[in-house]
Amino acid sequence: MAPHSSGSLTWEALVERIRTQFQVEEVSEEALLFLIGLQELGFYPDGEDKKVKLELIRLGTAVLLERAGFLQRMGTDNEGWPIFVRHRPLPPANPADQRRFLRSQILDYFGAL
Repeated sequence: MAPHSSGSLTWEALVERIRTQFQVEEVSEEALLFLIGLQELGFYPDGEDKKVKLELIRLGTAVLLERAGFLQRMGTDNEGWPIFVRHRPLPPANPADQRRFLRSQILDYFGAL
């Protein structure tokens, strides 16, 4: 299987970079979405830890969908969370294609930092 890549950053290189930077064993797509959400929000919000983590993962996903042209940011709510609306529908895709798309968007995001 060929490595996932975006430009010069490969999936394996990104995972290793995050493993080293945060000193963790496992790096999942969800963990990277969480980091994107946290980066975009700019702070760790108050609230139940599990709920906050899920909301940050959702935000990370929304940011990637915005960058891909599927969502549009319309501002922020009174707690500082971005508000998104659908710009165009997502095409139907099987789970393998969804994962490839997600990984390519994650690589593009981290490659742009």
